[in-house]
Amino acid sequence: MGPRVLSVDERIEIYMLKQAGHTLDEISQSKGISFQTARKWWRVGRDFGLAGIRARTRGRPAQGTGSSFDTEVISAAIKLKKKHPRWGANRVLVELKRDEQLTERKLPSRSRLQAIFKAHCPEVVGNWTHHIKLPKPPKATAVHEVWQLDHQEGLLLQDGSKATVCNVRDPVGAAMISSRAFEVTTPKRWRKLTWEEVRQVLREAFCEWQTMPDSVQTDNEMALGGNPNDPFPSWLTLWLAGLGIQHSFIRSHRATDQAEVERCHRTMDAFSADEDSRADLGSFQETLERERYQHNHLFPSRASDCNGQPPLIAHPELLTARRPYHPDHELALFDMQRIYNLLAATPLTRKVNRNGQITLKGKHYSIGLHLAHLQVEVRFDPLSQEWVCFRTADDGQLEECARRPLVGFEIQTLTGLQPAENEEDRPPLQFSLPLPPSS
Repeated sequence: MGPRVLSVDERIEIYMLKQAGHTLDEISQSKGISFQTARKWWRVGRDFGLAGIRARTRGRPAQGTGSSFDTEVISAAIKLKKKHPRWGANRVLVELKRDEQLTERKLPSRSRLQAIFKAHCPEVVGNWTHHIKLPKPPKATAVHEVWQLDHQEGLLLQDGSKATVCNVRDPVGAAMISSRAFEVTTPKRWRKLTWEEVRQVLREAFCEWQTMPDSVQTDNEMALGGNPNDPFPSWLTLWLAGLGIQHSFIRSHRATDQAEVERCHRTMDAFSADEDSRADLGSFQETLERERYQHNHLFPSRASDCNGQPPLIAHPELLTARRPYHPDHELALFDMQRIYNLLAATPLTRKVNRNGQITLKGKHYSIGLHLAHLQVEVRFDPLSQEWVCFRTADDGQLEECARRPLVGFEIQTLTGLQPAENEEDRPPLQFSLPLPPSS
């Protein structure tokens, strides 16, 4: 004769007795059941509530994620995931294998665990990489309207070092605006480019083409777009905003939104793949510059509407400045009010730490110990240049609770440039554009 089948009421009673403080030994003895059975129904109630107890039937369910695994295995996995939201399925699986109580149990695979988490605790799945859903970026209609920027990462050079190339391309004119290599070797692998390095690439491109685009389009990489969990604009976005340039983003995991610069990676990679070109960083950069010139001036391009002509022949308007730029006048072109307006349009939420502080772009602001552990809404006042914090009052309305002056947003920090001691000594704004090559 098999083990006695517990009714739903008996299962619920086990759960309620354990919640009331009785031990599982006491419950199993009083109910005349095994310790394992008492533990099973306590865990089901603990992890899934009374609804979970009522839903459990004898035998294998007809369907459902995780139905082929023991309930205790699923319960243990879900408990670990809820306790450690940033653990992936592989990390949870390691812990399950170490659990002596699950030694003889069949464990789910990594992919099955991920499906179980999505079904039973979706609130802790991927909760630290939420990318904002963006529309498809509009298609550019004129040269220098949009520059697409992207990185080709971790290229191995002959001397053993590694390089990352930052490519910039004009999708309408099909011109390779810039192709700049950086050494990114680290003891273990290779590093990402910093936003200052990207700023350097764009500034050099502004100088070469003597113009700024209306918009710079990138992917959502953290150095470019900032923390995906925080709407605070990235440093690159703020620098571009100061120059009146919009920083636009492609949709998450949609490289086809900027197919032109992606194709640029392949082109430049093919042009510079020989051993001599990749002997070291200096040789690699020389090759990139030579091939970029060849592409823009001489290479018959099938891109855009070049019709087999080099980009600068098919689109001579590439040599006309859309928004003139000269390095001596960047600070004159830079407007902090644009940055203040951008910050004012960005709503922020922060949790106050135990010391009564919040953190904004790496700077700590003390707003009061009486607000410790509370969540506050933060807005920027562009007139007073202050952060204004609001908390939720008892009536559900937001009330101002603190004001703190903006720190760390000096023009030197954003541009990396020092203002001239005497602005009157600066030469007048003059621009001369390079001529196309003679035929």
